[in-house]
Formats: sequence, structure tokens, C-alpha cells
Amino acid sequence: MLFSNYAFQYFDWWHDQIIDAYQPGTDIPEGFEHNGLFKNNILNLGFTIGLNDYWNATLTQSISKRCMVWDGPVDNDGNSLTVHHRTECSSTDFYDGENRIAFGGVLGDTRLNFRYLLYNQMKGPGSRVFIGMGLDIPSKNVITESPWLKSDHDGNPSTPSRYTPHRHFYLSDGAYKINLELQFFKKRMQFPVFWGGTFAFNFPLNDSEYGFSPSRRYQISLLAMSSSRLFKSIRLGKFSLGSIGPTLTIAHAGRSQWEGQEETPNSKSILYLPGINILISSDSGGGLGINIARGFEHYINDSQSDIKEKTDIYSISINYRTVLSQRIDWLW
Repeated sequence: MLFSNYAFQYFDWWHDQIIDAYQPGTDIPEGFEHNGLFKNNILNLGFTIGLNDYWNATLTQSISKRCMVWDGPVDNDGNSLTVHHRTECSSTDFYDGENRIAFGGVLGDTRLNFRYLLYNQMKGPGSRVFIGMGLDIPSKNVITESPWLKSDHDGNPSTPSRYTPHRHFYLSDGAYKINLELQFFKKRMQFPVFWGGTFAFNFPLNDSEYGFSPSRRYQISLLAMSSSRLFKSIRLGKFSLGSIGPTLTIAHAGRSQWEGQEETPNSKSILYLPGINILISSDSGGGLGINIARGFEHYINDSQSDIKEKTDIYSISINYRTVLSQRIDWLW
């Protein structure tokens, strides 16, 4: 099976002013809150191969471009008055003088996943249960130092330390990760005719080469589907409306940390993302899915280094899947 998924995510974010932060190149405290927009374009390309009647393997490559739009104060030349944020994209490198802080690019992590069919009701109503395990392979598009790093101002240890220019966002944590998942789905004769979800646990196997220890992440994704019989009259050529149903994603991220430093501020959070999923079926056997979601992220401020932050999230994703009538003889 070949599949592709494109998602556009729009984050309207704000956080409180940062204590002991100074405007770039001055002794003037910032004294203002930070706010802006964050736009994330993600394209996932992949394929699934059935290894036998119970096992399959999936390879997925993430391609992404993340862009920050800074809505805070700027100087007469349009430069941001904080070292923490500016209008920029993850596709470009970021330098502090001659020191490269972030490696730009578009390639995210690569994921290799194996799933086992634990239980399957072959025909009619019943349950389907899968277990899976995989490996996330990091890309080179990482940041090289903590965004919360401070250094002596102008190299003079007698003056207060300052935050150095940096970038907060990146495409990869730079670490290998294990991904574990459990999938449960059930087919029924009444609404919802198909419902279920996935519970996934993702944890790092190592720190990045620059000393970053990523968060452990837990995620539960739920969906429900209506019957296609409700939409028999809604057709466009070879395509028909197959289902409309609700979705819900809840994701928890634990603390991350940089080597030799305290835990990363505001890295512990819970994401809530409810949405609506629309399935469009093709007479040729392929399927097009559209998901529209609106959610928010709650930051768990249980550390002295945390600051108040609010993020509103808008998301739309489009995915297409088609099954190939090909057989790899040496696998069978």
C-alpha cells in the first residue's frame, strides 16, 4: 500500500515576558510579552508491505517546513527586539555570529514500523487488534544548543549573563527513538459502524550529539465512522462520500533537558485536538481522508523555570491511500 499525508497546522501563540531578558545589543530589559504565529507544513510519504498474513512493515519519511511569524516589537529596520524570536523558517540555517545554532532543511525523521495482527474478526461485525513497534531515525536538521543558554555579556564576567540569539523550533530532536503502539478497532451494524483508536508511546534511546535529551511522549487517537449508506446520493464521478465522523487526539509530552542544564522550561504539556474526519471513497479502491481540527496545548507549569503560555491550534490534513495489486513472491 502506498500512502501520503499532507497537514497544515496553524499555531496562534503567546507567552509571558521572560525575566532577565534584554533587547539585543543593549542594556535595556525587554519588558514585553511574546506573541506570534507558527505555521507548520508537513508531508509524510510512505508505503506498507505485508510480510505474511500477520505481519506488515511500514516506512515513512517526513518532509516539513516550519515558519515563525513574529508579531512582537521590532526596531526601525524591522529586526526583532528579542533574541528569542524573529520571523524565520526551519528551512534555513541560523547563526549567532559565526556559530551555527540550527541546521536548516526540510527532511524530518524517518520511521520504520512493524505491526502484528493480534486478533481479527474476518467478516462482519467484530474487533481488530494490532500491536506495533518501530524505530525513529533522526535527520540532521537539529539545533545545536539550548534556547535557554546564557553567556557572559560581551565576554565580561562582571556583567549579568544574557540569553544569546537562538532558535526554538527544529525538525528533529537528533535522537533515535522507539515507538510502541496498540490499535483497537471495532466494526458494528449501527452508528458508529466503525470506531476505535491507537495508543502510542514514544521514547528516546539516546541524547543528540549536542546533548539534548528529548521528551517521552504518550498519545491516544480516537475516531468514529458513519455508514456510507447515508451518502449514496453524494457522488462526483468515480468518487463518493464514504463517512463523516469525530476524531480526538490527546498527547502528553514529558520534560526535555539539555546536558549540564536544568529541565527545559515549558517542555511538559498536554495537547487536546478534537476534529471532524471526512472519508471520500474511490471506485478504484483508493481512499481520500480530510481531517479538520481545532485544539489547544496546556503547559504544565510545575517548575520555577516555566512561564505562562497559551497556544491555540488550527489544523487541516489530507491523506490518500491506495492498495497495490502486487505480490512479492519471495516473502511468501
